[in-house]
Amino acid sequence: MNPLVRLMKLLKPQLPLMLLGTLLSIITIMANIGLLAVSGWFITIMAIAGLSGVTANYFTPAAIIRFLAIVRTAGRYAERLLTHRATFNTLAALRYYFYTRLEPLLPYYRVNFKSADILARLQQDIDELDNFYLRVLLPAFVAICSIPLVGWGVSFISSDLAFVIVGALILVGFVLPIFILLLSKKRAQQQAKLSSELKVELVDGMASMRELLVYQIAHQYQQSINRVSESYHRAELHLHRLHALATALTFIAINATVFASLYLLVPLVQTGDIKPEFVASAALLILVCFETVINMPLACQILPKVHDSAARLFEIIDKPIPDLGGDTLVTTGPIKFNTLTFTYPDGHDRVLKDIDLTIQQGEKVAIIGASGAGKSTLANLLMGFWPIPPSNNTPNLDMVDKLTPGITINDVDLNELNTESLREHIALMSQNSHLFHATIGDNLRLANPKVTESQMRDVCQVVGLIDFIDELENGFRTWLGETGSGLSGGQKQRLCLAQVLLRNAKVLVLDEPTKGLDRHSERTIITNLFQQLELSQQSLLLITHKPLMLQKMDKIIVMDEGTIVAQGDHKTLMETNNYYRKLLNYF
Repeated sequence: MNPLVRLMKLLKPQLPLMLLGTLLSIITIMANIGLLAVSGWFITIMAIAGLSGVTANYFTPAAIIRFLAIVRTAGRYAERLLTHRATFNTLAALRYYFYTRLEPLLPYYRVNFKSADILARLQQDIDELDNFYLRVLLPAFVAICSIPLVGWGVSFISSDLAFVIVGALILVGFVLPIFILLLSKKRAQQQAKLSSELKVELVDGMASMRELLVYQIAHQYQQSINRVSESYHRAELHLHRLHALATALTFIAINATVFASLYLLVPLVQTGDIKPEFVASAALLILVCFETVINMPLACQILPKVHDSAARLFEIIDKPIPDLGGDTLVTTGPIKFNTLTFTYPDGHDRVLKDIDLTIQQGEKVAIIGASGAGKSTLANLLMGFWPIPPSNNTPNLDMVDKLTPGITINDVDLNELNTESLREHIALMSQNSHLFHATIGDNLRLANPKVTESQMRDVCQVVGLIDFIDELENGFRTWLGETGSGLSGGQKQRLCLAQVLLRNAKVLVLDEPTKGLDRHSERTIITNLFQQLELSQQSLLLITHKPLMLQKMDKIIVMDEGTIVAQGDHKTLMETNNYYRKLLNYF
């Protein structure tokens, strides 16, 4: 289905406001046309009366002018109020609609889109859609409805003049915009694409600025930004030139119409078919009636951008929703990875191969391995972020007597477990945990909305953050910037760890929880964390390379290229496994 047709269906809830706004816009334009036409006629009548000494009715046209002026002013105010309210409501509804459709698709399709690209689509492309009603649909409906009304009104003066004006309005309102549309379509789509690319480059660059500076490749990044920026500005300049051309042609058409109309009216005045005072009225009417179509060239120039933005948004949400869970509630018990083999959606290479692992309730298990070994994938699969179809699991022949390949919790297949129940049972702290532009307390309440300040203090004591918070003037009511700006890297890690602990989940999955912390802070947090785990009997799946944490684990899993190459406690692995020792020495 055409993206614009689908977009119009989404606008249906705002249809009453939009129709009323369109009606008021038409009434306002008609009042403005009538005001100038009557004013021209009235001024001419008064001039003739003054020169010839005859009497003229002053009160009736003056009352009409006042009435039309009030209608124009009040109508314009009400029209702006209604159309902008409809636009704001539409933007809010579109953001909600696309978010609710996108949320079930992530992170299943996360591998297909960059986070910056998704941000650009949800923010920039939706902002572009606010032009659809105000700058595309509204001018088009006003033009379609107003042109017949103008022609009908002018026909009372002269039918020939009505044909000329209607023809000129069609030329300016439809022929010229379509011509501009054909010229600008390719560049408008290119500009929308380049705008998204530029945003992706900027967001990725800001996120990777430290690496760019460390490896001294910031100059290459800047050159990449410059290339995209130059292409974007070339496309924008081309569109501005087309807009200027459309404006110039519109004014030429308006002036040509005025001269053509005068050419038709003068002989009619000479023959007495119309009165002289109607000439000035007709001239002003002709000038102002083009207000009905003056925005059409811009509307047709904006239309390709709106179409492309809508298509980019629908491209994301049109993907089939993955089957990520059943109806069974999670119960406490051992977690088992049974001969698990996994390939990412739309991927070809196996990320995990024949993983066999059991985590007993209350057990503390660590996973260690080089980058790309599959550690984070294993944790994400346990969270149910991707389904585990049988086609992705190919057991070895010597393992056919084991359980069905996959992941089970208390002997229930992960794909059969309720997703919400799974999230309550397992809490994840990833390396990319997000902090919102809100207070410290609000960020903690995202993990547990019912948490008290006393509980927040206890958890922040565990992660070593309470002294810092107590030093702040507003304590837990201190506002953080975007992504937690205002906190150091270590403080962000502690706050994210505090969020996980507030979840009161039976299983904690922590991915490098002490990253960015100094040795003293790391030792304090580890001691407090393991005391908390002992008291609560929570299971722990830990991804880390820190020897201090590994020494306290019940079991350590060593991974390489998606497979488990060794497992045991820290002491045994140090004595028997060279690869484990190399990993610890490297990190």
